Amino acid sequence: MRTITASFRKEAEAQFSPEADLCFITISATAGGAGLYFVWDTKDYIYNGNTFIGFPFDITILSDDEGPPKAQIAIQNVSTLIGLQIQGLKGPPRLKIELLSTLDFNIGVDPRTAIGTPTVAYSFDKAFMVNIKVDFLTVTADIVGWDYLQRVWPGKRATQNLFPGLFR
Repeated sequence: MRTITASFRKEAEAQFSPEADLCFITISATAGGAGLYFVWDTKDYIYNGNTFIGFPFDITILSDDEGPPKAQIAIQNVSTLIGLQIQGLKGPPRLKIELLSTLDFNIGVDPRTAIGTPTVAYSFDKAFMVNIKVDFLTVTADIVGWDYLQRVWPGKRATQNLFPGLFR
């Protein structure tokens, strides 16, 4: 589910703003477990108990039309470990995208730490990375959201074997 706060919208549409928005991404295996954490900045951040490695990456805005959400991402493969770790994940890697404000962090320390509980201005956590391409410079992938139109409905049929109490 994508959520956008009213304050984020106001700041995004303002001509001038004292804050900057930071894009935090978490890449993890579909089954869970440890993930890779990145933030679009030159400094590292500690957020939700995880250290987000700071370096710029390219990500497009998720589409918002009749189909499932789609976008693209390109991450610099600065140590080749990023590409190897993403390729090593089981199943399509899950991607969580969050936008937070610099005002919610103490930017005078390194790594930067949260001040209280940061307000998430935008969040999308039902995304997956597909069509992953890794070379010695970048890791690129398409981002796709869950397509609810492809879900079988109803998920289970009320048959005599599954629900014997209905057929007495």
